[in-house]
Amino acid sequence: MKLFLIRYKLSFFILSGIAVFFIGCNSKTPTVNNELVIDSVKQSIIKSKKQGTNSEKQKYLINAYYENEKVKNDSIKNKNLISISYELYKAKDTSFFKKANKELLLLSKKLNDTNGLAEAHWNYGSFYANKKAVLDSSYYYYNKANEFYSAIGNTYSSGKMLYNMAYIEGRLKNYTGSEVLVFKAISKFKPLKKYLRLYMCYNHLGQLYYGLEEYNKAHYYYEQSLKYLDKIENLTANKNNLFNNIGLVHLKQGNYEKAKSYFKNALVNLDPKLKNSKAKFIDNLAYSKLLNDETANLPQEFYTALAIRDSLNNKAGIIINKIHLAEYYIKYNDTSKAISYATDAKKLAVATNINSSALKAFKLLSKIDKENTKAHLKSYITLKDKLEIEERKTRNKFTRIRFETDEYAEETKRLSQQRIWISIISITFILILSLLYFLKRQHSKNKELLFNAEQQKTNEEIYSLILKQQTVLEEGRLQERNRISAELHDGVLGKLFGTRMGMGFLNLSGDATALNKYQFYVDELQNIEKEIRVISHELKNEILSSKFSYTKIIEDLAKELSEIGGYNYTLVSDDNIYWDEIDEKIKINFYRIAQEALLNINKYAQATEVKLSFKIKNNTLKLLIKDNGIGFDLNKKRKGIGLSNIHSRMKNLGGNALISSSINSGTNVVVSIEV
Repeated sequence: MKLFLIRYKLSFFILSGIAVFFIGCNSKTPTVNNELVIDSVKQSIIKSKKQGTNSEKQKYLINAYYENEKVKNDSIKNKNLISISYELYKAKDTSFFKKANKELLLLSKKLNDTNGLAEAHWNYGSFYANKKAVLDSSYYYYNKANEFYSAIGNTYSSGKMLYNMAYIEGRLKNYTGSEVLVFKAISKFKPLKKYLRLYMCYNHLGQLYYGLEEYNKAHYYYEQSLKYLDKIENLTANKNNLFNNIGLVHLKQGNYEKAKSYFKNALVNLDPKLKNSKAKFIDNLAYSKLLNDETANLPQEFYTALAIRDSLNNKAGIIINKIHLAEYYIKYNDTSKAISYATDAKKLAVATNINSSALKAFKLLSKIDKENTKAHLKSYITLKDKLEIEERKTRNKFTRIRFETDEYAEETKRLSQQRIWISIISITFILILSLLYFLKRQHSKNKELLFNAEQQKTNEEIYSLILKQQTVLEEGRLQERNRISAELHDGVLGKLFGTRMGMGFLNLSGDATALNKYQFYVDELQNIEKEIRVISHELKNEILSSKFSYTKIIEDLAKELSEIGGYNYTLVSDDNIYWDEIDEKIKINFYRIAQEALLNINKYAQATEVKLSFKIKNNTLKLLIKDNGIGFDLNKKRKGIGLSNIHSRMKNLGGNALISSSINSGTNVVVSIEV
């Protein structure tokens, strides 16, 4: 492997040097096609899975790793790293696995990719799980992976991590802690109907109770495991292992015949490639025969199993096999062979740190090796005490990890509740502010409506006063005309009539010319009488119309303001407008609009000519107020209260207001409403 890495790196540097040389010679820098690079990474990963040996797998995976460094998209790069680091772990490339997984962890943190963080921690957990000395590290990483998977709602993967943690606790004989974790895993797998995982969980519970020597419970959970296994096809190997486990329970309970039947069932339809399993089942079958005082095929079956395990270098299996052979020879009084096999088992167990088997070997030797009984017992006690201390320390570490996790969960829960309360208080505060703002707006609107109502009332009162004043004036004029008419008719006309009649009865003499003149003047007096009579009747019969009254009001307003503004005005009104039929509100608002427009002309327009015109067409009354002033830019000038009032009045009436103006072109105000 090291030679391969040296060659790979050397080739890499040579190729890099050649690439730099050609790039230096070319003025244009070649661009990397990101899609091609991504595809190259995927192809290398796929090819690695098809290889038979780990070294070949590693070759493609290392290539995939370096190609992945060229990928420009960090999210895609991170997804590739998940696959690369996991496959490197399976290919047992320790150095590159650590490198790739570390990069996966850092990039996932940078991208805030919770799934990537979970996968990286799972990889580390699996990596350290194979090293008994660092099981606490494995447990820590599985626990962190579980937190991340739970955070993103990946129940299935979270359940896997809980099972892995339970398995580690079981290995270290922390049965209670392991049981709690495996039940948590079951609660996640059951709703998902993950039968294979449920089989594994219940099988693990069986092993826990087997270790606690609660064989009835162990048997129950093994049976539960078997039920889930029956729901899955093509898992004969798993069923064979489960039969073996159930056989071991019966063996401990002294049910040797049942134990033998399960071991025999485990050997039925066994895949010939599974040599380790075959050796285990043969060894257990032989051991059940030994305990049942049977001699058929013994010790040949023990030796058959041992030969298979020797060929596979299965040291754990070899140790168990030799302990069983030692027990066999003890039973048949061949102490020397028994001591020989037990000693071999002890040495191999100590050398390989398989402490549970070493304890069995020491205990067995203390019984049969009489000369060294004390030494064996001392070694047994020392090792047992050492293991208990180590297991206690490890359990304490796990407890601390769980406590920190629970503490973290509690803190997270507290912060979550705190955030909820902050959110509730914030929302409440915002709602209160919104309510206050709404109430203020409503109050302002009410004030505005009240002001408009009062203004409308004031306008109506002002208009009524103007009409009353105009009526009083008109009545005064009518009375004065009636008086003058009466005076002319009854006074002047009477006197003229009396004078004429008196003159008619005079007997005057004179020449014809004088008499003719006299008669002419008498006739002229009669004509004057007629004219006075006509004038008197006309004065008496003339009635000022309401049309005249309203336009007179507008004219008086225009006249008054034109004198202040220093401009000429003209007022035009259609003859077919019957003001007495127009709604009083319309007349009041048109009066106010005319007043507002004329006041604005006085303030800003610098006009010399102003025209006011009333027109009616298709039942639409229109008022136009036009000036030749300096005008203004409608887009730039902010609407003042005067212009706003004009729009507001017409909006309230249900009419339209149009104001048009431009610089040096005067201003037109047009308001219209259907009457």
